[in-house]
Amino acid sequence: MTGRPDQDGDHNLRLLGDAWDQAAEHWRDGTARQFGEDQLTPLLHESRGYLEALRKLMDTLEAADRDTESPPGSGRE
Repeated sequence: MTGRPDQDGDHNLRLLGDAWDQAAEHWRDGTARQFGEDQLTPLLHESRGYLEALRKLMDTLEAADRDTESPPGSGRE
């Protein structure tokens, strides 16, 4: 079974956060703070919002798919 895009997105955001944490250990100047505050934080916040909307859409589509499945033996499989 393939992964859901919302779960893949969550995973990728965790990877991005981990990479930033590692970079921030060595990059501690004003430019780093500005990047974190002005670029990374808004990107993560907006991405989480998109992923939550995608999660709801995926749940709805999966429920619709289950609701429209043909029962075994109906001849419509």
